Amino acid sequence: MKFRFRFDADRDASYDAAMPPLPATTTTRRLLWHADREPCSRIEAIVDGCVCGALRWTTSAPDRWRAEVSLGTLAAGTLCIPSLILGDDAISAYRMRLTWAADGAAELVAIGAGAGLESITNWTQADYGRVGQIGHCADVGIDCLEAIDVLNDCRLSVEVEAQTRPQHLHLAVSLRPRLLDAVPAGDLETPELHVPAISQMTCDAAIARQICSPMSVAMVLAGLGIEQDPETFARDSFHPQHHMFGIWPANLAAAWRAGASGVVRSFTHANEAAGLLTAGYPIVASIRFEPEQLLGAPLPRSGGHLVVLRGLGAQRVTVNDPAGADASHVVQHYDRHAFLRAWLRDRGVGYVLWPRRPPAEPTHP
Repeated sequence: MKFRFRFDADRDASYDAAMPPLPATTTTRRLLWHADREPCSRIEAIVDGCVCGALRWTTSAPDRWRAEVSLGTLAAGTLCIPSLILGDDAISAYRMRLTWAADGAAELVAIGAGAGLESITNWTQADYGRVGQIGHCADVGIDCLEAIDVLNDCRLSVEVEAQTRPQHLHLAVSLRPRLLDAVPAGDLETPELHVPAISQMTCDAAIARQICSPMSVAMVLAGLGIEQDPETFARDSFHPQHHMFGIWPANLAAAWRAGASGVVRSFTHANEAAGLLTAGYPIVASIRFEPEQLLGAPLPRSGGHLVVLRGLGAQRVTVNDPAGADASHVVQHYDRHAFLRAWLRDRGVGYVLWPRRPPAEPTHP
């Protein structure tokens, strides 16, 4: 079962494994389709996946463009995370749809891009929960999908609202087991990247406990030199259809409007994160943990919390945790193994962001 990503201090249910882990033979894949007028070498390096070719756009209306890609067969237990990487195209909105054999279909969340989130209030809402026929089922979580059964002939379509044909959009799809039996801690260490500290708890009390995702993104943007008023940025990421601040692509769309591109992707190994950190990219990581599992954390537990991973040490990781009571309590140092389990065991999702122009050299304190 997939829980919504918001902090609720009063919830008592356990967020640990609801289904057995998959065999170690289940593979992880990160796939990339690029704009057919752009080589996307930087995006390849960030996604570190397999480049599958160019997106081919067709249109049935003056302002609607559609591209479709094949994902093949998804094994039972596979988590599928699609991410449209926004470039310099002036698009208003987009949405994605997954289909598979036996008439399976899942609508993912519609995202307002250049025009803001108000542009999608009349679009179809995303699916949430179990969809598909018996023996061909998936659990849909608004912005991702988990294959409960084997899904054959799985295809992903992207519909974009724009006045002209898209030329600078990329599509990344991360496929991995939702749950890992063992979490590889790796042996690579990285410097600590400089990321300014921002606390969600100093914002309006009506939303403070729900905005860990936009606050984490705002911290990364500040590190890129893109200053935002944190609370204004959080409200810009709010999704009006689903009444949530934590929808992954909505947060990246808000970052895009602020001046940065980004991708949502999965991680399965600490060394994957180390490669990006060493290259100068902090990672906004989605973590889950129960009481006593992440000692020193501002929250006693969480079924979905976003933090900024800034560095990997031999024994400890450096994190900006927006749940700190104020900016002076945001920087945290967690046990490496405990943090990686809280992050990588279940989904291992992270955002990676970069300015739309090539980034400067990594900045270290």
